[in-house]
Amino acid sequence: MILRFIILTTKTALFLGMIGAAILMYIIYHYTKDLPDYSQLKKYYPPSITRMYSADGKLIEEFAREHRIFVPISSVPKALTQAFIAAEDKNFYSHEGIDIFSIFRAAITNISHIINKRRPEGGSTITQQVVKTFLLSPERSFERKIKEAILSYRLSQVFTKDEILELYLNQIFLGKSAYGVASAALNYFNKSIEELTISECAVLASLPKAPSQYNPEKNYKRAVERKNYVIGRMYDDGYLTKEEAKQAIDEPIKLAKFDKALTIDADFYAAKVREEVIEMFGEEYFYTAGLTIMTCVDSKMQKAATNALRFGLKAYDMKRGYRGSLQNIDLKDWQETLKKIPSPYGLLHYKLAVVLDVADTQAKIGLSNGSSAFIYLKDMSWTATNIKSVKKILKPGDVIAAEVIDKKYFLQQIPEINGGIMVIEHETGRVLAAEGGYDFSVSKFDRTTQAKRQPGSLIKPFVYMAALENGAKPTDIFDDSPIDVYQGPGLPIWRPKNDNGKFLGPITLRKGIEKSRNLITVRVGQFAGLGKVAALIRRFGITDSPKVVHSIVLGAIETTLEKMTIAFSIIANGGKGVEPQFIELIKDRKGNVIYKRDYTECPECKSNTALSINNTEAPTIHKTESPVIIDEATNYQMISLLKGSVQRGTASGAKHLPYVIAGKTGTTNKAKDVWFVGFTPKIVVGTYVGYDNPRSLGNSAYGSVYALPVFVHFMTNGYNFPSVDFAVPNSIRLESIDYETGKPSSAPGAIIEALKVNGYNPKISPKNEEAANEPVSPITNMEDLDNSEEIY
Repeated sequence: MILRFIILTTKTALFLGMIGAAILMYIIYHYTKDLPDYSQLKKYYPPSITRMYSADGKLIEEFAREHRIFVPISSVPKALTQAFIAAEDKNFYSHEGIDIFSIFRAAITNISHIINKRRPEGGSTITQQVVKTFLLSPERSFERKIKEAILSYRLSQVFTKDEILELYLNQIFLGKSAYGVASAALNYFNKSIEELTISECAVLASLPKAPSQYNPEKNYKRAVERKNYVIGRMYDDGYLTKEEAKQAIDEPIKLAKFDKALTIDADFYAAKVREEVIEMFGEEYFYTAGLTIMTCVDSKMQKAATNALRFGLKAYDMKRGYRGSLQNIDLKDWQETLKKIPSPYGLLHYKLAVVLDVADTQAKIGLSNGSSAFIYLKDMSWTATNIKSVKKILKPGDVIAAEVIDKKYFLQQIPEINGGIMVIEHETGRVLAAEGGYDFSVSKFDRTTQAKRQPGSLIKPFVYMAALENGAKPTDIFDDSPIDVYQGPGLPIWRPKNDNGKFLGPITLRKGIEKSRNLITVRVGQFAGLGKVAALIRRFGITDSPKVVHSIVLGAIETTLEKMTIAFSIIANGGKGVEPQFIELIKDRKGNVIYKRDYTECPECKSNTALSINNTEAPTIHKTESPVIIDEATNYQMISLLKGSVQRGTASGAKHLPYVIAGKTGTTNKAKDVWFVGFTPKIVVGTYVGYDNPRSLGNSAYGSVYALPVFVHFMTNGYNFPSVDFAVPNSIRLESIDYETGKPSSAPGAIIEALKVNGYNPKISPKNEEAANEPVSPITNMEDLDNSEEIY
């Protein structure tokens, strides 16, 4: 009887087992028909952060779809991998992708969770988490769990444990915008993973369970409890000694305080570099490839350039007076109301404050932290002319911008005016600094590269060079007197004029450019020929298709600050071409150099198609030598003339600087734009000031008044080279001459003039000379041609 029962039971068990096996085989067959291809993970590189640095190693910006830094498993310290294994998958190195014991344990635990209406726990291994993250959707379903288990088993047969762990540690989301352990180590502790303590490793390993709940910033107590739990698991699993575990538990969680000195403000520069790299490699590659981009920006010069531009814009804005408060609020619960007011764009380091009380000599202000301070009448002289009482400027409830300097508060306002500054090392073309506006948050429009404006008198050096190239000398005499330009039958007469309506009579070409005389410039342009002026402007890259019109000699064309700065860089570079360089080099995530400034660009990279991660190395072909744009003798004569502009002319505001400087101011018709470009033997600095919607800056606005001070401010705070003079080429002879007559003289007051050596005949073939023979177009809009320029 017993034997029969045993046989029956055995048969039944075998039958049920066969049925179970058949069902299992059917389930496996059914759910493996459309499984994703897991072999693709062999070639997978998790999307990583692209980081942009200054030339001296300071972080400018990070770009990423997901904030991640890829690290190979060989570079991950053991303590960190042990912490994750202890916290997430104790038997990771022994199971086949699925941990049956953990699944059984989770099932028992979940019975209690369901009874208590708590969220069920998972029994997923690290391998299952990799499968769910990379190959399946995050939905909670029986079907997904079956597919997950099948794929996890198969994955463990093809991938090594270290390969699976590498995928996991680089892909996992750990809160605070961090994907992967390397990014999390930086975001939480500002450390590389090699620098992490055991306690910090445990903090990171505690986060996958619930990143928001165990974030030390948001819930320190729960974060400590979870960290200690992970350390306990590490001790139980034999990864830590008792002493190590105790020390790690006792160590408090200290989150990073980031050092702002290691970063720089260069948003406009970063946007330009981003644009260039995307053009090279494609947008997807830029945001996911984990590139390291070393730019040409010098952090000290960038800071000085930003401060100089803001100084100049604020100086102009303050001279226009106070425009009024940002708004007016009820003083009941003023602190709470002030806290709710969003900071206006352009506030920068200013603070929002509310006027609490006003007297004739002072105003009491309140800040969002509840403190109060005073702003005094004597510090408000900029707001209006002959101001006698603060009550004329402010009233209770006014919300204002306040600046604190040495614990003293000043009334400020956000400038309406804008502008740009660019600094170029002309010998290499490296753009050492560039700021395209007052504040990137106000407007992303870059006024160095995108704003097309008239250069006005800034164009004059190129008119004079056309004349010098075609036989004129700095000592030649031209007449500063009224001129009527006849354009043909039935067409209007053009009558250009000087700024103050006065005339100097016969003067040298040198004095004409140093004093920036319009009528001299017109006559110099006639001497050269307008076609040749237009050809030279095109040759210098100022504009691609200058229209041959009479007003071209006074700057009636459109160009950008970048193009004008590059044109002056060619002069500073001895007449040789200059290509602006924003990027020093680019490395891929493995550290391979895929672009370098002093080599040609990768031809196959210049497309919008994203490259394969494994096909990024650019050819290292040397760049060709810079082309000659203008002969060295003519070029040096212009350097000499522009040095004279600083010593005796419109740019004399830079004369006090302890450097050899050449430069030119520029003011357009009705002073809608003001410019200054100055240079030394080392760098070129271009500055521009104007409203985005062009309008007059005022009757007293000149390049010497508002653009030149930006240059001076930069040179005072950002230039740190020894003073040297420009090299004189052998094709130039120096002669002592009388400044007024241009004749040889050794009398006191005589100056040294740069003249070409006798018989000098440069052997160059300038480009784009076809414009030299184009007919002159008539002037029809006389108002646009009534250009003026400062005469002092």
